[in-house]
Amino acid sequence: MRSRLLLITVLGAACGGTYGGQPPAHPTTKVKRGIEDAGLPYNVLDARTGRQVDTTAFWDKLASQRVVCVGEEHKNPHHHWVELETVKRLSVKWPHFALGMEMFQRPFQGVLDDYAANRIDEAALLSRSGWEGRWGYDYGFYGPTIAVAVRAHAALVALNASKELTKKVVHQGLESLTPEERAQLPAELKLDDKQHRAWFDDLMSGFGDGDPHNPHGGGAPPEEHAGSGSAAAPAEDPHAGMPEMPSADRVYSVQVIWDETMADSAVKWLAANKDGRIVIMAGSGHCHDSAIVNRIKRRGIKEVVSVRSVVDDGQGGVAEELAKPMNDFLVVLQMPDDVKQQLKEQNAKDDKASKGSGE
Repeated sequence: MRSRLLLITVLGAACGGTYGGQPPAHPTTKVKRGIEDAGLPYNVLDARTGRQVDTTAFWDKLASQRVVCVGEEHKNPHHHWVELETVKRLSVKWPHFALGMEMFQRPFQGVLDDYAANRIDEAALLSRSGWEGRWGYDYGFYGPTIAVAVRAHAALVALNASKELTKKVVHQGLESLTPEERAQLPAELKLDDKQHRAWFDDLMSGFGDGDPHNPHGGGAPPEEHAGSGSAAAPAEDPHAGMPEMPSADRVYSVQVIWDETMADSAVKWLAANKDGRIVIMAGSGHCHDSAIVNRIKRRGIKEVVSVRSVVDDGQGGVAEELAKPMNDFLVVLQMPDDVKQQLKEQNAKDDKASKGSGE
């Protein structure tokens, strides 16, 4: 069970963009009625310089691009509100566009086409795409944004690789794929990007050391956490019978497959729609320079920007993002004062408890 939980945590962090296996750095406030109510006052920063950007200029900049990648922490309603706001604003400025989503896998493109054409309802969309088993996060985080896109007659694009392929890779390696399976992946998988591998290794470094069952760089996506089993171990081995942990290289291969497949899917739609533009919704661990963004640029599309949302907790979260910028823009959402005070009081209690325990 411990190995299984570690598998879930590691790749969940890599997708959502959290670091060191810690909870999201930017806390959320309670939202009563879905992401439409999750909006907060915000400022926009140029992530490379830290300078504040006029919001009108920001939205104009996004409208001038062919690809806008908006990152999210999957459980953060405020991040989903930024995605909703982005699609609302660009749907007015873009006459022909698509909403590309990490949340749907390529084999289910026909299901998205049917939903966009109003041939099926929401229940059929979720059932036929395997939403619960293949993604699993609350559809309420995504439904309003998808609805805006459909009303604007946008295409819906399933960006991601199939669960079946990535599950096989994480447990058996890329070399295990048959020619037919390999043909389902992008022709090029750039596995030697030093900047991206350094980001990934830094992310994984927070997952303990010295324990062979604690995956320093190992893990699997949430839908692939079931282990493949390991050889019989001596009776005195406390880990006997636990699922075998995938190697760091196999986990990294899956991370690259995700990024390359999403980039490839977006570029293929753009190639088929010469006047089209696309908004990408994906985890913050995918929507940054060395992940989806540079992989789209490598495929010939240069007009690409990435956006990361940050709830300003007053505890240095924004500074952390500016210290090592990986995005073009930061949307800095202002936490309400009462929530900020509650957070401050909770941190003080935690510090006191930590000192009392001698940690």
